[in-house]
Amino acid sequence: MTMRNLLMLLGPGLVFAATSIGVSHVVQSTRAGADFGYWLVGLIILAHLVKLPFFQAGPRYAAATGENLLDAYHRMGRRFYIPVVLITFSTMFIIQAAVTIVAAGVIANILPFGWSIGVWSALVLFASMILLITGGYALLNKLMKIMMLVFMVLCVITLVATVFTDMPPLPAGAPVAAPLLDAASIAFMVALVGWMPTAIEVSVWHSFWVVEQQKLEQQTPESQQGTQVASLQRLKNRLLDFNMGYLFCCLLALLFLSLGAQILYGRGIELSNSAIGFSAQLIDIFTQVLGDWSRPVVAILIFIAMFSTCIAVADGFSQVITRIAEKQLHLSDEQHQLSYHLSIPVIAAGGLAIILLFSGQLKSLVDFATTVSFLAAPWFAWLNMKALKLGHVPEDCRVSPGYYLFTKCCLFCLTGFAIFYLLWLLI
Repeated sequence: MTMRNLLMLLGPGLVFAATSIGVSHVVQSTRAGADFGYWLVGLIILAHLVKLPFFQAGPRYAAATGENLLDAYHRMGRRFYIPVVLITFSTMFIIQAAVTIVAAGVIANILPFGWSIGVWSALVLFASMILLITGGYALLNKLMKIMMLVFMVLCVITLVATVFTDMPPLPAGAPVAAPLLDAASIAFMVALVGWMPTAIEVSVWHSFWVVEQQKLEQQTPESQQGTQVASLQRLKNRLLDFNMGYLFCCLLALLFLSLGAQILYGRGIELSNSAIGFSAQLIDIFTQVLGDWSRPVVAILIFIAMFSTCIAVADGFSQVITRIAEKQLHLSDEQHQLSYHLSIPVIAAGGLAIILLFSGQLKSLVDFATTVSFLAAPWFAWLNMKALKLGHVPEDCRVSPGYYLFTKCCLFCLTGFAIFYLLWLLI
């Protein structure tokens, strides 16, 4: 496969990566490295491993059936579908706010006009709205390929440069081990896993993006075969696209943890609880290694990474809301588009309201949203596993018995983590 063909193949997987490489990587992974050094590397890898089959269910189900996972939940019955709707509506504004406030903090450091975080957040959300309303998924797909690849190159260069940079010596009494078992550490690890690489419900968004990608591909002459071979090839393409995006997520999470560990761990530097302050510290991590000349370049690239997350999150929630409205109101194609366009400003307005209320509590906002995702993970994981067993899913598109056993083990782990945390809270 040529590089050109590979880039053409990449689509929903990179949009998924853009959604993930935001708060969980830029904020949480950096905090993990700064507070714990390299002690949480295994936890990050484990989080990616146990969530893998449930994220993969999104592209697998969509490629096999032409439907999204929300349709699958609806097929299962109201007792499965209604909790998904409730979780979506209870978290969408908080999640949109969490990713937007970090992007706003970065742009505030690029253009220091003295404006409040609320003003910058409003501008970020407005720009996201305009891009989605005018371009939709097709524009989102094109932007992600450029944004993510460039950002990955920057992070790799920075990490490699740390090897050749003389860091200041650690202060006297610097910690040699992280306090892994105290209450604050356990709470942080729960929050870290909750959005590492992101919340499992994002698999629903991914299935929407796969359906949209297949619509775009059907407009090409090569897609008119309509044979079973072509169907299986689409499934393989979507899984390859997803696996590359997922690997991309894992590597970048480890890169940000390494940057936090190399530059911040043991130096008595407490990460700021404000979006602007944290963003300034994040930019300093890169410029301390690359030099002051890189500050504007680094700031712009970090903003691009966070801005891409804002766009993807706004699109994902708007897609879900539109599909929920379709289920209840039986919308026509024209009404579907109108519902999508109306959902975007609703998400933006709700996210902005949360930001204005909690703008000085970045860590608390992020930890709350990620903890909710951590506790909801077993529910969405079980639904995704059940979706692939529905009768209309072609037999040759289902997972193998061995992989299904692996999926059950992963579900057991996620459920065990959630039960442990709830018991820990009660004790």
